[in-house]
Amino acid sequence: MAEEMGFDHEILKLLDADPFVPFVIILSSGDRYQVNDPHRVALGSNVIYVVQPREGICFFRRTQVVGVEQLSAA
Repeated sequence: MAEEMGFDHEILKLLDADPFVPFVIILSSGDRYQVNDPHRVALGSNVIYVVQPREGICFFRRTQVVGVEQLSAA
């Protein structure tokens, strides 16, 4: 059976990277959520939670994600 390499695999690879490099989750609405700390993201079965410093907890459906953009390493 072939291993499915989807969104989960890609986002977990970014979250587990050593050293961690910040990235942005891009939604179909055009909203962008910058992830500067891998411990501020939680993946639910249908929802992704991102803790933002000023906004608090933001959440959105996985189906809204259209891309992930890795930022340059500092």
